[in-house]
Amino acid sequence: MKYGDISSIVQLGVGLHVGTALLQLFGELSTAPLERRIARVRSLFRLPEADRPPKDLEEELDRLESRYELFRIEFFHQYRWCVVINSIVAAVLAIFLIIIAVKADDVIREGYEWFAVVAIALSILPAPLILGMLWFDAQRRVVPLNAEVKSIESRALQSAG
Repeated sequence: MKYGDISSIVQLGVGLHVGTALLQLFGELSTAPLERRIARVRSLFRLPEADRPPKDLEEELDRLESRYELFRIEFFHQYRWCVVINSIVAAVLAIFLIIIAVKADDVIREGYEWFAVVAIALSILPAPLILGMLWFDAQRRVVPLNAEVKSIESRALQSAG
């Protein structure tokens, strides 16, 4: 095996990690339905006084919005760490790519197989694992908020109608 044989995989890894580091819409995509539902429920409290849901539901919605904002702040901090980690991996892979380009025609000598294993593992594993962990944690925290806003919406519509 030559160094040049693994260059495409490492190029893919650099792109994957840089792309994951720049994937800023992840939080927006996973929370957009919740935000729309909160806005829809919030609009019920702008109806004329006689048609508005009870004040205690508005207070419950306020508390939910506060918890959601705390989630967004915490999620942003988690996401920043993911960007840092993916950027570091992308930089390491870019260095590996330079080494591979220089040594493309050289055969990987016995005892240096670790380079190919590490390059391939860093190319394929970290970005999907980090993104998967981030998605799992966000879903774990958004699902209960979504269920609660659905409950508030249902009760608000019943009382407003």
